[in-house]
Amino acid sequence: MFKIILTISFIVSAAVIQAAGFPLCLYEVNEAKYIKTVKKAGFNCIQTYTQNPEKIKDLALEAQKRGVKIVVYPDKIINSPYLEEARSWPILALYLYDEPDVNKKDNSYLKNLQNAANKAFPDKKTAFVVGKGSHAKPYYDTADILMVDWYPVPHLPLTSFGEQVKDVKNILEEGGLPEKPVWGVVQSFDWREFKQYRPDDKRIGRFPTVEEMRFMAYDGLLEGAEGLFFFTFNSQSIPLPQSKPEHWKRLKKVAKEINKMLPVFEKGLQTASPLEGENNLKTQRRLYKGYYYDIILNISDGDLLLPKEFEKKKYKNLFGKNNRVVPPYTAAVLKSKAN
Repeated sequence: MFKIILTISFIVSAAVIQAAGFPLCLYEVNEAKYIKTVKKAGFNCIQTYTQNPEKIKDLALEAQKRGVKIVVYPDKIINSPYLEEARSWPILALYLYDEPDVNKKDNSYLKNLQNAANKAFPDKKTAFVVGKGSHAKPYYDTADILMVDWYPVPHLPLTSFGEQVKDVKNILEEGGLPEKPVWGVVQSFDWREFKQYRPDDKRIGRFPTVEEMRFMAYDGLLEGAEGLFFFTFNSQSIPLPQSKPEHWKRLKKVAKEINKMLPVFEKGLQTASPLEGENNLKTQRRLYKGYYYDIILNISDGDLLLPKEFEKKKYKNLFGKNNRVVPPYTAAVLKSKAN
C-alpha cells in the first residue's frame, strides 16, 4: 500500500466552462436518427465527418430538437445555399482540420481555413485536433479551441493521455494564450480496426475497458481539459449499438457517469484537497451544493490506501464500493457532506 502525503492541485477554467457549458461529445455521428440514442447515452454534442450540407442540415435540425450541439466542417457549407440557414444551427465549433501535424499541414494552411470560417460564421468558434500534445506548438495561435487526441490502449501507459493535454496547456501558456480552451479526445475504439505503423505489420489492439476510459477522461480533466470527446461512435462504419453492443454498453456507462458530474465541473468551487500524496496520486476537490467531490486518480501500478479521514467520515464512492483502496490506474470520485 502507498501512503498519501502530497497534495497536487489542478485548475479547470470555471469561467470558460460556465460561459460555454461543458462539452461531452461523441465523434462520427453521421446520421440524424442516432442523435436521440447518443443524447440518451449522456452526450450533449456530436462531431460528424459528413460534409454534405444537406446531411449536416438534417443533423443540425435533429440536434436542435434534442438539445444537442454539433461540431462540423464548414468547408462545403460556406459555398452552398445553406450558409445563411447554417448560421442559426446549434454549432458548438467549426472543425477546421483533423490532425494537421499528422497530415503535414503548416499553420498558414490552417490560418486560411480559419479566415474563411470566420468570414462565413463570424459568431461561431473554431477548433481543430492535433495527434500529439507537443505538436500543437506551430498551431497554438490558430482557432478558438485546441483539441488533442491520444489513444494509448493497449500500447502505451494510460497516464500518457493526461500528459498530452498538459503539453497543450503548457504551449498555450508559453504563447500567452492560457485561457484558450483545450478539449481532450478519449479513446473508445479498437486499434485493430485502424491503420497501424508497425514494421512487423501486426495488428494489436482491443476496446478500452470502462475503468480505462474513465481514467483517461478524468486524467484529462485534472490536467486542464475543458471538454471531452470520445472517438468513436462507429466500428467498421457501423454504429456501436449495432456492431458492438457490448462496447457501446461500456461507453454509455462512462458517458452517463461524466454527465452526472457536469454540474460539478461547471459550477463546483475548487477548494483545497485534504488528500496528500506522492507523485502516484492526482486529486482535486470540488464543493457543490453542500457536498465535497474528491476526484482521485491512482497513477501507480500498486494499490493506494486512502487516509483514515475517509474511514471515519461518511462518503459514497460514485464508481464502486466504499472501501479505502484505489486500485492501480483507476479513478474514484468520493462524495461526502461538507462540514
